[in-house]
Amino acid sequence: MDLANTPFFGLLRARLDQLSERQQLIAENIANGSTPGYRPRDVDTAGFERMLASAAGGRGLTMARTNASHMTPSGSTSVSVVTRDDSETTIDGNAVVLEEQMARAAETRMQFETGIALYQKGLELVRLAARAPGR
Repeated sequence: MDLANTPFFGLLRARLDQLSERQQLIAENIANGSTPGYRPRDVDTAGFERMLASAAGGRGLTMARTNASHMTPSGSTSVSVVTRDDSETTIDGNAVVLEEQMARAAETRMQFETGIALYQKGLELVRLAARAPGR
C-alpha cells in the first residue's frame, strides 16, 4: 500500500505543495517591493477550498482532473497564480504593500506548520495500526 496516494496523505501533500508555491510568490513580491510597475501575485486558493468543501460534504475525494488547476490522479497539483493588488498602489505603479505581504507570509507559515503536524500525526496513526497487538 502506497501511503502517499491515499486520499488523506495525497490531500495534505497537495496542500503543502500549494503553500510552498504561495510562500515563493510572497517572497518574490517582497523582493520586488520597490520595482516600478510591479503587481503582486498570489496562489488562487479557490479550487483547493472547493475540493475541501466537497470532501467535508460526505462525497469524499475523487481524483478526476476536469480542469488544469485540479489535482492530478497522482495527487500533485498545478497551482493557478493570479495577480492580486494589495490595498495601495504607489505613483510608480507598484502595488506591493510590504506589511500585507508579511502578514500573508506569517499566515502561510502557520498553515504549513499545521499541515506538517497533521502529516506527522497521520503517520503516527498508521504506525500504531500496523504494530502487532501487545507491543
